Amino acid sequence: MSIDQKFNIHIPDVIAHRGFSAENPENTLISFENAIKAGTTALEGDIRLSKDNEIVMMHDTTLNRTTTGLGQVREHDWYGDIDQLLTKAEPRQPIPRLNDILDLITQPHVKKDLYMIIDIKYDNPIEILDVLQNLLGSYTHNHPDLSDRLIIGIWNVEFMKKAKELFPHYKLCFIGISLPAARTHFLDTVDCLSLPFAALADQDGQSFIKEAHMKNKKVFTWTINDPLQMRTCVLWQVDGVIGDSVPNLLKYVQEQPKSLNNPEEYQSFVDSDTYLQSKRTRIYLYLLKKAMFIASWKFIGL
Repeated sequence: MSIDQKFNIHIPDVIAHRGFSAENPENTLISFENAIKAGTTALEGDIRLSKDNEIVMMHDTTLNRTTTGLGQVREHDWYGDIDQLLTKAEPRQPIPRLNDILDLITQPHVKKDLYMIIDIKYDNPIEILDVLQNLLGSYTHNHPDLSDRLIIGIWNVEFMKKAKELFPHYKLCFIGISLPAARTHFLDTVDCLSLPFAALADQDGQSFIKEAHMKNKKVFTWTINDPLQMRTCVLWQVDGVIGDSVPNLLKYVQEQPKSLNNPEEYQSFVDSDTYLQSKRTRIYLYLLKKAMFIASWKFIGL
């Protein structure tokens, strides 16, 4: 994150959600490659553990939605099974492992300040952390800076306790949908906190961002694809905006605020922040935040 000194605007990082997923099959090698080519600051991707303990780039617990396969990822081997599948979305792509993405970001042509958030969903087996530790250990001899370029994303307390033991040299990020859970269980123990837009869209959310910054923690928000939302995120002074379209994020999150040249332009930028002016939008976000709090308590226990 950079700061525009003229108006003290925080310029958030652009974080490519499952790669450049607006125009590429999500969580595929081509999606991450094209995000890098488009100029993203960072990548974000989800991982799952296969039956033969390979770390697969996959958001869902099952193969059904995004691939030509069926069934739980955990019940399928990578070798001879998942490695033969393709994405349903065009252009058809093979399903990568985390190894493939690490090979990509450690290539010499990829800028060294590009980083990646590895999203480890709460419904993974906790053993995925051990497998991840072994995988990262196999890279660090040749790429000692990898610990500065990866952020380990965790959803619950049990995983966080183990992650602190296994990854002492890596930044840890709480990912979740409950602001009270973030504040109570993680604010003092992690480096970053990643929350949906709705969780931050009221006064309590704004106070949380300030509180996190006072503790030198970074705040990311997702999944932001509306240009008006992007502008709101800039004025919230979050540290990273996670979305599907890298070009749109670069334009509205970085280029436009950086182009402001005088107080009048800055004030016009502030005045054009209209996303939350609609009462209907505010009510929707309020109800969504309440629903996320209940879902977090019911499914994650936080």
